[in-house]
Amino acid sequence: MKTVPKPSRTARRSRLGRALLPAVLLAGLGLLAPGGQAAAQAADPAPVPDLVCRLDAEVNFSPPLGVLVREAQVTGYIGYRDCRSPDGAASELTDIVFHVQGTGRFGALPVPTFSVEGTGSGVWNTGEGGSLYFNGELKKGSPVPDRTVTSGPLAGDGINGLQIPVPRFDKIDPNGVAGFDVVGQVCFWNGEKGRCTAY
Repeated sequence: MKTVPKPSRTARRSRLGRALLPAVLLAGLGLLAPGGQAAAQAADPAPVPDLVCRLDAEVNFSPPLGVLVREAQVTGYIGYRDCRSPDGAASELTDIVFHVQGTGRFGALPVPTFSVEGTGSGVWNTGEGGSLYFNGELKKGSPVPDRTVTSGPLAGDGINGLQIPVPRFDKIDPNGVAGFDVVGQVCFWNGEKGRCTAY
């Protein structure tokens, strides 16, 4: 009985390589096929904002908010300045100041919080009027209160961004806080909102 010699390790590797090569090539061709390209392009690109603006705002509480007064009238303004349009949808819009009114609230637990809700109206640099709705907390480094453009250019856009609210020294009252200055950056989005800090 003849003994069939075992193939050498080198020969086995060579056969294995010849068997795997077509599979690897076919897999690579599958990635390059139209179906593979379509799958790669199916991933949605990140949303791009209509506008990116510097936030400059002032809110005043009357009477001052604090432990003794939990709800007060809000007046002031929300300014969007030095705006630019990454997607080109609103390149003519560079600034607006919304004069606002609404309600301010103070919550003591678990930590002191100030929140605002209301509406505002203003005029864009183009002469077109606009209005918005806002609602949320005034907390350092927090997202800006939810805002939606309700009329005028970019009506329907949602607004997000980051804010830094600072109690004004001339607005601190023995009975509580009577106002905040707020700075930051905001983005106007038509549809899905992305990260405003990316712009």
